[in-house]
Amino acid sequence: MLSRVRKYHKWLMAFVGIQFLFWSITGVYMVTMDIHYIHGETLAKSEEAKIDLASVDYSIAKLAADYSEASQVTLTQSMGDPLYSFINGEQGKVAIDAKTGAVRPPVDEVKAKEIAQYHYAMNHEINGIRLIQSVTDMPAELSPRHLPVWRVTFDQFATPTFYISQQTGALVAKRHDYWRLFDWMWRFHIMDYDDGENVSNWFLFLVATLGLMGAITGAVLTYYRVLSPNKKGVI
Repeated sequence: MLSRVRKYHKWLMAFVGIQFLFWSITGVYMVTMDIHYIHGETLAKSEEAKIDLASVDYSIAKLAADYSEASQVTLTQSMGDPLYSFINGEQGKVAIDAKTGAVRPPVDEVKAKEIAQYHYAMNHEINGIRLIQSVTDMPAELSPRHLPVWRVTFDQFATPTFYISQQTGALVAKRHDYWRLFDWMWRFHIMDYDDGENVSNWFLFLVATLGLMGAITGAVLTYYRVLSPNKKGVI
């Protein structure tokens, strides 16, 4: 019986051993990296400043009257100026000045650079900017709900990247190379190599089950080698 258990243990661990190594490497990376840094919080200046409601002269009632199809209305701010952002029926995303009610024009390249520099916490120069309008042109690190956006990259070794909404001018995402590596580490850790969102995929379940079986057979062998009264006769 022990020879059969030993055989099962050997082949089970040979099959899942590489994944155990991946779990160890990825786990070490994820627990040693500061999650606030990974989220890019150190890249942007503090956004704790509250909206000055006294400067909001265009009321929400006026907005509802002027835009009857408005939904998902949010009062936010761009570079310190309050604005409303909302979905206006088939027109899509709209941003209006919360002081005057004037429609904000789409953010152009010059304005996108200005907004990016306004939010950036360091002093590196911008070395690239492009407008992303379609899902086919969108990098995997960005959610489609933010389109269209300006992708602004800074000249620094970790390639800090800001995504600026073309409609509202809001900073919708912050990325850098350590975040991108963390994303791949997460995918290898949960064994979802597509988008890294399915933590209960069948491949992970299979390998985890085989790993459990390998651990059980190993525990049986350990018992007979270490704790069994007849351990001297165990090979």
